[in-house]
This record gives sequence, C-alpha cells and structure tokens, in this order.
Amino acid sequence: MQNRPLATDKRGFGTRDWAIIAILSSLGATLSVTANYAGNILKAIPFLPFGSKQLIAGIHVLWITLAISLTGKTGTGTVTGILKGLVEMTLFSSHGVTVIIISTLQGIIVDVVYGLLKDKRYSIYIAGGLSSMSNVAVIQFLLLFSFPSSVFAVMYASAFISGVLFSGLIGVRVKKIVSRMNL
Repeated sequence: MQNRPLATDKRGFGTRDWAIIAILSSLGATLSVTANYAGNILKAIPFLPFGSKQLIAGIHVLWITLAISLTGKTGTGTVTGILKGLVEMTLFSSHGVTVIIISTLQGIIVDVVYGLLKDKRYSIYIAGGLSSMSNVAVIQFLLLFSFPSSVFAVMYASAFISGVLFSGLIGVRVKKIVSRMNL
C-alpha cells in the first residue's frame, strides 16, 4: 500500500480549516487590539508624520493571509476577517463596531487577490499590502475624515508597505514553519 497525502476538498471547510480559522482569528484579534493601542502611541511621537499608525497596519492582516495560505480555500479570508472583527470588538477595540467592517473588508480583499492571482507565491505579499490599505479607505470614505490628499497618500503607502512586510514576509516564513510541522 502506498502512502498518499489526503486530497483536500476545495469547496467546503473541514475540521482542520475551521480550527485554523478560529485560532488565527482569535490570535489576530487579540494582537490587533494591542497593535491599535501601540499605534496610538506612535501618533503621539512628535517627529513622526500623521498617519504613522499605518506603519503597523500589516499586523492586522497577517492572520487573515496566513489562514488562507494554510487552507488554500476561497472564502477563508472573508470568514477569518469576520470572526476576527467580532472577537476584536468584544475585546474593546478602539475602533468599536467599525472594526467588524474593517476586518471583513480586509478578508474580502485577501480572498479576491488569492482568487485572481495565478502565481500564489506572490499573492500573500499583494494581498497583505492591499488589504492593509483597506483600513485607510474605511477611514477616508466611511468615517469621512477630511485630511489633505498628501496625508492620505502617506497613509496608503505606509499601510501597503506594512502589509507587504508584516503580512507578506512574516506570513511566508510562518507558513513554511507550519508546513514543515505537517499540522
């Protein structure tokens, strides 16, 4: 008898998928609350530009991109984002109920990028960057903050770079470690 890896069903979530989603959503929500407060400290440093909180925006998306890269299933990003937002709200996020919208949008963007890109090696970087930028869009369009265009440009650029670095680089490394463990 030959040892073959079990085939993974791309349509539904199995027990392993739900466990990954639940664990990463909860970890992500817990660390996102802490990151929000750390970001508020960054805003208080005089020589940093307005919007410097976006320098750590990629931390919020790491968990979503990691979940979809570990399961490989469409919809994982959205489900992880929704659950992360709900948990984060219950942990008294500084964003309040808006965090559900932000996290859901981040998850949707990750799903769309993974679905559109054929080369999955780079999708985690692009998904992380674009998804991190989505919180700036929520601030700009949903909350209707009226800052100069240059401020939003810095915020978008900072969030994208943060997403590529934190969600992309760290996400790829963590995925390699977890994959080697055969979890």
